[in-house]
Amino acid sequence: MAFDNHYSKVVRLDQALLSTKQNQLNPLQYFPHYQPIIYLPSGEIAGYETLARTLNHKQRVSSAGELFSDIHYSLSDRREVDRSVRKQALQHFAQSQREGFLTLNIVPDWVDMLGRDLCSPTIEMIQQIGIDPSRVIIEITEASGNIDNLQRVVKEYHRAGLRVAIDDFGAGASQIDRIIALEPDIIKLDMRLFKEATKGGLSADVVLSISELVQRAGCELICEGVETEQEFHFGVECGARYMQGWLFYQAQPDFLVAQMSQAKVKTLLGSYLKRKSSRTSATIKHNVAVKSSVLALKHQLQHGGNALSLERQLAKAGILRYFLCRVDGTQVSPNFEVTNSGIEEDEQYIGFNWSFRPYFHALVAMDTVKPQQLILSKIYRDSSSQEMCKTFSTYLSKDLVLLVDCKVEDDTLLVEE
Repeated sequence: MAFDNHYSKVVRLDQALLSTKQNQLNPLQYFPHYQPIIYLPSGEIAGYETLARTLNHKQRVSSAGELFSDIHYSLSDRREVDRSVRKQALQHFAQSQREGFLTLNIVPDWVDMLGRDLCSPTIEMIQQIGIDPSRVIIEITEASGNIDNLQRVVKEYHRAGLRVAIDDFGAGASQIDRIIALEPDIIKLDMRLFKEATKGGLSADVVLSISELVQRAGCELICEGVETEQEFHFGVECGARYMQGWLFYQAQPDFLVAQMSQAKVKTLLGSYLKRKSSRTSATIKHNVAVKSSVLALKHQLQHGGNALSLERQLAKAGILRYFLCRVDGTQVSPNFEVTNSGIEEDEQYIGFNWSFRPYFHALVAMDTVKPQQLILSKIYRDSSSQEMCKTFSTYLSKDLVLLVDCKVEDDTLLVEE
């Protein structure tokens, strides 16, 4: 009984504190700042992300981002703060007469609170203030929320002329379904995933694959949280035309002259080109060396010889293995694995069909044009060795194809340790 009384007092105290804290929430204490988003081809500030700010106990400007996930406040109170910041930003943007776009973050929970027959408050604000809706981008900020409600409201945004972005893409649960359902115009890569990927490894493979997916979906990619020159380089590798982060600007209380960033972007692109050209030059030289080894191997096999005399040359070139296929893709030889102790045979893949590999149909197509041509695949991670490699393929005879897997240095520009 004593425990029950104590528990009841604790609950009543928690409820009282929660009620007091909710009563203290005042939308007027929150205001927008704007982080510039850079467009690389022009080097200019193309737009701004709206970020909520408040004054801390020392009367210094600080982020209010945690407020919107703080369960000590009711959803309706948090939504009112969000709407207040949104309206202030739109009014300021209209008065500034700056070119470019403005992005507004929308938490899916707000969407779930809208009735089916209610128009989006953001659309109403834009219409009342008189901003061209094509200059406003709505960022869906979380992977929560009912997908059907989001789809309905996003269609409303698109009909009104707004653009839509999925923020923090790649964080948490899979969001592929959101691309399919929402058909966004822009994807913003999750900052933590981006920073992890800049170091290389599987994270880099995933992010580079995401960039291909984004391009296939017809979306623009934005990398945010870019703080260093090397992170900038990796963002370029990802195919991002837009970037934001402290390398350029922190969030600002006002809008800037668009051309302010041009000189810095030009310098950064210059450093990227120099570094990438150097890496590409090394890759080309390596490909030439490997090609020489592949052609030497081809000559040996065509003339009834074996590769034993080429062991050292193949190993030095980084060749992992070679094998023979018929033109229909069926493997007819063992894998000849090039190891430190010599060439070893692995027969488990005899009879497998590799015609689905992209370079194979390219080789078949090339037969009518240049039958002696070497076809080179894209870089991929070898499933056996886990090393980055490429496959060289060429006709050995009219009916046989020689395929050679070779490890390579990945020329993606990563953050150097």
